[in-house]
Amino acid sequence: MRDRPFPSAAAILAIAAFLLALASGAQMLSIDSDLGRHLTLGKYILEHRAIPTRDIFSHTLTGESRPPYEWLSQVIFEIANKLLGLDGVILLTAFLLGAVVFLLYRYCFNRSQSTLVSFLVVLLATGATSIHWLPRPHMITFLLLAVWIHNLEKLRTGKQIGIYVFPLIMLFWANLHGGFIFGFLTLAAYFAGWLWGKWRNQASTETGKSFFLAGIYSLVASVITPDLWHNWEAVLNNRSSFILSRTVETMPPNVSDPSVAPFVILLALSVIFFFVNLRTAAVSHIFLLGGFAVLALMMTRNIPLFAIVCAPILSEWITAKANQLPSWKRFDERFVNLAMPSRSFLLPVTLIILSVGFFAYSHAKGRQVYQFNPQVFPVQAVDWLEKNPIEGNMFNEFNWGGYLLYRLWPHDLVFVDSQSDFYGEPLMRDYETILLAKNNWRDLLEKYQINWAIIPANSPLAIQLKQEGNWTTLYEDPTAVIFQRK
Repeated sequence: MRDRPFPSAAAILAIAAFLLALASGAQMLSIDSDLGRHLTLGKYILEHRAIPTRDIFSHTLTGESRPPYEWLSQVIFEIANKLLGLDGVILLTAFLLGAVVFLLYRYCFNRSQSTLVSFLVVLLATGATSIHWLPRPHMITFLLLAVWIHNLEKLRTGKQIGIYVFPLIMLFWANLHGGFIFGFLTLAAYFAGWLWGKWRNQASTETGKSFFLAGIYSLVASVITPDLWHNWEAVLNNRSSFILSRTVETMPPNVSDPSVAPFVILLALSVIFFFVNLRTAAVSHIFLLGGFAVLALMMTRNIPLFAIVCAPILSEWITAKANQLPSWKRFDERFVNLAMPSRSFLLPVTLIILSVGFFAYSHAKGRQVYQFNPQVFPVQAVDWLEKNPIEGNMFNEFNWGGYLLYRLWPHDLVFVDSQSDFYGEPLMRDYETILLAKNNWRDLLEKYQINWAIIPANSPLAIQLKQEGNWTTLYEDPTAVIFQRK
């Protein structure tokens, strides 16, 4: 076959995702400061050659069990940070997103054999995942979930695959991100589909045995972590409705939000083509889509997972009906060349090399393309603190915790950071009471022996502390104000 001088459809989509992620880098750094905590822990692990299993970041819960279920991702992100600063982190995130989109297209095409359907569905799925594009470890879950489901599908359809693949993936996944639990949820959906087929005498015992063994071996692999089974405890710990209702990404999606539109369209198409293909649809796929649709409707951050799960199945369902139309087959054949992998990697490789070279040059010159937004985070206030350190316990804004760790740790320990599931509902209620200056907020400041605070300039606590005789304002700018107890 003659080599094509242009990239395949998969490569085109991956390049587009890569470039879009780079263009969104500044926005991604402005949403939350979780990245700061991840980089700080990654730096600690690299410098001390040790993985802490107890809290070393807060003065409120110092020494309490804090399973490091993302330690390997944190090390990877910190290596990128060491090499190219925050530019390296955004570049890594863009590369991961490009890889996810590339694989997702290949998996869609493998199922549907339709270039156009795969292209359009993946384009829609990419839009749905963009709602949670952030430079954080969950990007790796996007990638591993796509790979995991692809291998489960091989198992379901009787294709040759070694069972060892599943525990091997899980061994890394359980040390990279808490999203490893979704691997077991997808496996449960496939196993439930097998049970249904077995009950109707349509599935082989061998397939069920393979699913069972994959699950058992993967379960064992999931506890091979620095804190053993405690990573399961940490992942399943976030059940407080109080905490979940105060974080945008853990709240149900607002379907009127334009950024949620791709998800709504995917969900609607899934429902329509489920009924259209009701007699032929695999029961495993129905369980899988139904389960992840519920998860996405419960929490906004699960929308990208639904998109990744949905895309290959929806591509298959759409093509199954479209191929019944003779005119569609002739139309789709016009795009068949784009489905064939191109041996010319000139464009994507050149793009990656140029991107790395550009950021490396900027880093060498002491310039950063991407930085934390000083209108969102207390950048200037922390600059002042580095020159004028304060002793004693800090009270800080919840979403600034990771940034403060990134800049001030280990000299300063935070009151809380954005890993709210670790801090628990009682402490988060105390935090909210203090920040809103409600009820017994003064008593709580005494309880936690707070000596100074760095909080939003327009917060109720800031307004109240300016009126208190025993607190003095040390620093103030439009974003943050720093108080110290007299």
